Amino acid sequence: MYELAKSEEVKRLIAAAKSDSGVAGPELAKIHMRLGELLAGEMEGFYPADTTIVAILRGGIFFAEGIYFRLNCRFQTYDPKHEAFIRPNTPNVIIVDSVINTGKTIEKIIDDSMTIACCVINEKAAPLFHRQLYTVRVSKNSFVGCDVKKQSGNRGPDTTMRLFNQL
Repeated sequence: MYELAKSEEVKRLIAAAKSDSGVAGPELAKIHMRLGELLAGEMEGFYPADTTIVAILRGGIFFAEGIYFRLNCRFQTYDPKHEAFIRPNTPNVIIVDSVINTGKTIEKIIDDSMTIACCVINEKAAPLFHRQLYTVRVSKNSFVGCDVKKQSGNRGPDTTMRLFNQL
């Protein structure tokens, strides 16, 4: 597992991206893009013609775009709620999501040749992808994302809804 070093910029971006920050919409999307770009700067061995970014919809799209902009590779999306996963025909595949809570969605599609990138992963899910994982941060928090503005108990603001200004 690779976890992004916490420079002052990264610390500031993480604080703004957290669910309790109140940041949403285009501002949050830009933060996700920048964090993706910073993480991609640490990813080695991914050559443009040999690599495909697969953004898990909808929450992974902006983070994946940041990685895509930096790596200059191929790009596609995957909607686990509405389609079957088809592995791209490139040697390197990077599955990208903004938040990995349990890892169940990714466990269904991943193989040993793929890499995973995310903004945040729950500490219980991180060991599932240890060798294949690039992340901005690991979190102890775990809650069900829903249509609320503040976290209360095990319910908190859904990242995708925040990204698309739907809260």
